[in-house]
Amino acid sequence: MKKILEETQFSRLMQQQNDLLARQNDLLERLVEQKTFADRLLDGEKVFVRNLFRDEVRDGFFVDAQRKRLWNIQLNIVAEVARICQKHSIRWFAFGGTLLGAARHKGFVPWDDDIDISMLRPDYEKFKSVLPTEIRPPYFVDSWQNYKLEGENLPDENLQFVTQKQRVEHPKWWPFWPIIKIRDSRTTMIQWPERRHVHQGVWIDIFPFDPVPPFSDNQPIAIFKAANELLHAIALPGVVIQALNKNINLALSRKDLEMFLRLPHNKKAAEFDAFMLKHFSPSDFVGQVRGHCLVKKSFSYALKNFDETIYLPFEQIEIPAPKGYEDCLTAQYGDWHTPKIFKPHVKIFSANISYAEYFRTVKPEE
Repeated sequence: MKKILEETQFSRLMQQQNDLLARQNDLLERLVEQKTFADRLLDGEKVFVRNLFRDEVRDGFFVDAQRKRLWNIQLNIVAEVARICQKHSIRWFAFGGTLLGAARHKGFVPWDDDIDISMLRPDYEKFKSVLPTEIRPPYFVDSWQNYKLEGENLPDENLQFVTQKQRVEHPKWWPFWPIIKIRDSRTTMIQWPERRHVHQGVWIDIFPFDPVPPFSDNQPIAIFKAANELLHAIALPGVVIQALNKNINLALSRKDLEMFLRLPHNKKAAEFDAFMLKHFSPSDFVGQVRGHCLVKKSFSYALKNFDETIYLPFEQIEIPAPKGYEDCLTAQYGDWHTPKIFKPHVKIFSANISYAEYFRTVKPEE
C-alpha cells in the first residue's frame, strides 16, 4: 500500500512538473511571438484587433491568438487599401463574410479567416490602375492578370505559373476569374499546398461588381451574354470551342472569339476587364459576373443599395458598407441574423514565416 501511495505521489509530482514546463514553454512561445510582433510594429504594422495575444471565446466559438494575428495582418492590408482609395477618391465596400461580420459581430465572424471587399467596376478599374505606383513590398498584388499558362512563351518573369492540369482540374481557381488579392509577402496562408510555385502570403480579396441578372427591358443583357462567353473562353475554353464547332448562335462573332482564344492568359484577363469597363452601364442589379457565369450559386444585389456609403464598426476600426447592407446580406445569406458555422479557407498559417520559406523548408504532401 505504501509503495502504491509513493508511486501515486511521484506520478502526481511528475504531472505537476510537466504542467509547469508546458506553461513555461507556452510563455516562452508567447514572448517570442510578441518579440516578433514588436519587430513587425517597427516595420509599420498596427494593432487593430483587441487582446491580440489572448485566446478568447466569441459568440460560443473558440478564437485563438493565432487567428487574431491573421486578422490583424489582414486589417493592415485593409488600411493600405483604405489609404489608396481615399487618396484617389475610390469607393469600396465590405462584402460577403466581412459585411456579415460587421453587421452581426462588429468585427470578424469568429470562424472566418479572410476579408472580402467589393467595388463597382469603374472604381475597381481605377483602383487597379493606381496599384503599380501605390503598392510596395512587403505587399504584393495577386491579380488574375499576372498568371501565365503552361506552354505560353512569355518573357515576363513576374507572371505566376499555372499548369495545364491545374487549368483543367480547377477552372474556378482565382487566376480564371476577375479578382485582386493583395498579399503580405512576409507571411504564410496556404490554401493550395500543391501549388508551391505561386504566392501564398496572407491575403484579402477585392471583387469587381458588374451588371448581372435579373435584367429588365433595355438593360445590358447582351453585354452579359458576351461576358459569359469571354469568361468561359478563359476558364473553360473547350466549351466555347465546342459551341463554335457546332455553329451555335453566340453573342460574339466567330472571328472575335477565335482571336480571343489565341491570346495568352494574361492578355485574355486584361481584355475581359477592359470589355466590362467599356460596357458598364446602369442596371437594377450588380454582382460577380463570375458567380453567374461559372458556378451554380450566384447572388444579385440591388444597385440602389450602393447609392450611399455608411460605416460599420469592425474590430477597432470602421469599414464602409452599402447603405442597403441588410438587403445585400439577405440576398446572399437569407436569415443572416442566425449564425451558421462555415469552413475556413486554410489550415496552415504563419505570421512569422513567409510562404517562400515555408515551401523551401517543408516537404510537399504526397
